[in-house]
Amino acid sequence: MLPCHDALPDRHPARRSGRLRALLLAAALLLGLTVAGTAAAAPARASGHPRTTLENRIDWTIHAMINRERAAHGVAPVSMVPALRLSARRHNLTMCRFNKMSHQLPGEPYFGQRMINAGYHWTYAGENIGWNSDMTKAGVVLLERLMYHEKAPNNGHRLNILSRHYKNVGVDVFLDKTHHKVWLTTDYGHH
Repeated sequence: MLPCHDALPDRHPARRSGRLRALLLAAALLLGLTVAGTAAAAPARASGHPRTTLENRIDWTIHAMINRERAAHGVAPVSMVPALRLSARRHNLTMCRFNKMSHQLPGEPYFGQRMINAGYHWTYAGENIGWNSDMTKAGVVLLERLMYHEKAPNNGHRLNILSRHYKNVGVDVFLDKTHHKVWLTTDYGHH
């Protein structure tokens, strides 16, 4: 089972393209980043693999866990929003297709652009991803617990979970029976 996070402060939208190149390298090295900026794009629909009832139940369980973790630190809850769930779902399906965990895979935009493409126009954005071969609710809950209990300096997931910048979240779980993995993507944002 492996988790990965992404987040980086950037308050200069005009320098975003140069920053994105740097972010790609950072993601490859599994470093943390928080992205800021604005852009516009039309919402699009997810293709294939609608959420199962079990996946949906696990999504909402993880959402509740995140809000309990935030509350324990006096941080406001995050609201689950459909556009971020769509962005997360698309990314899970892409990771499944390549059988590889990464914040960006061939032919796929980086997570900030994926969120925009799903109809979420953010000013701050971040993402946590992970997988586990325990394809149960308990397996996904374990992933979230591992992310929350990280210790500095390798605590990027925890920083995303507890960030005061985020007001919204999109949690998606995909039960990949082909590779016997459960993929978890949690997209955080504020707009």
